[in-house]
Amino acid sequence: MENWLQLRLSRLSLRELHFYTIFLILILFIIFSSLLIYEEYHNFLTVASHTMTNTQGNPIALKRGMIKIILNISTLALILFGLIIGISKIVNSMIARDIKRFLDFFESIHEKEISIYPADLYFDEFKKMAGYANGMATMIYEQKESLQSLNASLEERVKQKTEALQLKNKALEEEQKFSQGLLGSHKQFIRYAIHETHTPLSVIMANIELFSMNEGRNRYLAKIEAAVKNIFSIYDDLSYLVKKDQVEYPEKAMDLREYVEKRLEFFDEVAHFSNLSFEYETSEFPAWIQFNETKLQRVIDNNLTNAIKYTKNGESIRVGVGSNLDECTFWVESHSQKIEDVDKIFEAYYRERKKTDGFGLGLSLVKSICDEEGVMIRIDSTVEYTRFEYHFPKRGDA
Repeated sequence: MENWLQLRLSRLSLRELHFYTIFLILILFIIFSSLLIYEEYHNFLTVASHTMTNTQGNPIALKRGMIKIILNISTLALILFGLIIGISKIVNSMIARDIKRFLDFFESIHEKEISIYPADLYFDEFKKMAGYANGMATMIYEQKESLQSLNASLEERVKQKTEALQLKNKALEEEQKFSQGLLGSHKQFIRYAIHETHTPLSVIMANIELFSMNEGRNRYLAKIEAAVKNIFSIYDDLSYLVKKDQVEYPEKAMDLREYVEKRLEFFDEVAHFSNLSFEYETSEFPAWIQFNETKLQRVIDNNLTNAIKYTKNGESIRVGVGSNLDECTFWVESHSQKIEDVDKIFEAYYRERKKTDGFGLGLSLVKSICDEEGVMIRIDSTVEYTRFEYHFPKRGDA
């Protein structure tokens, strides 16, 4: 019951409060009037009984007096009730008017800066509240102006940044177009250079063979042949790099032992010119793999040329091919300086020996081919030797 009463009072409006006040006053006046009338009636009965014993009394006069008193009491009660109702109505109207000013103030404060004038209010309590409300309104308006100024500043800064970004993007697009044009021209130049280089290299090799057949070999001719074969290896690397994204390289069954042997014969003169020699070890089991010949040549040639570049003078380069049921292995082992950073050795343009000839692209190209074809690479490098192993998985008909 108590919770219900609290809930009901918390939702009570001013109009309902005014109604309940009038109703309560009416009940109190009815009770008050009834008590007065009851008291007078009790006196009347006392007087009437006394009159009955005293023959000199007049009953009719007593009744009239009683009626007059009741009417006077009722009239007085109605007058007092009306007076209290009127005063309550006036007070409630004054309170409602002050409260309405506050309601209008709070409804309009978010749209424009307004104030409540204390002189327009009736009650001192509301006048004090008006001072607090005006201070709050001033603070809200100042914060609103500050936020508007901040928003305007932010909008201007965003606009400036956007314009600057658009200019940068436009400049970047132009630079990108220019770079793409340069890159296209660069690729086209390399294609033409590679194409034009092949013919003179082939002519040089053919004339070396003819000269050797007619005049015999000599050390000067051997140097030329070794140099031309190095150029051929570089040419093949560049040709593969240019064409690898446009040309499809089909696979075929290949005997890894025979192919490595052919490449050793090709580079034998180059090794001999550097005062080196090859030692070839092969497995007694077949070493067939399913692989593309161009890619396989790049893997083998780059390892052989690197071994020739870095092997110490007068040493031999050990090359071997192994085979088991699951894979075939190609390895190259040489007596050379220890590789200090094995992880970087496959990065493009990286060379540990800065004075050594080459672009530093060979092993990077080998790594990309091995990643594409699932060939596992193992490197073991000490102060005594360096060994590269390539494990080719057997698949298909290999």
